[in-house]
Amino acid sequence: MSQKFQANQYVQWNFGGGTAKGQIKESFKQKVTRTIKGTEVTRNATDEEPAYLVEQENGDQVLKSETELSDA
Repeated sequence: MSQKFQANQYVQWNFGGGTAKGQIKESFKQKVTRTIKGTEVTRNATDEEPAYLVEQENGDQVLKSETELSDA
């Protein structure tokens, strides 16, 4: 199965009572852990469900599974 999203693509996800958006910087097809703002975040990525490192406009980064994202 191919990835739904590509590098530099803009995506959005549910956050609080609304949505947040950002640009994909990197994708992963195996378990990945990143330290983001001092917190370890892990996604169990696979070929079927990749994970993505997404950068928001303010420079903050998030690590999201493909199922958490939609086109922006």
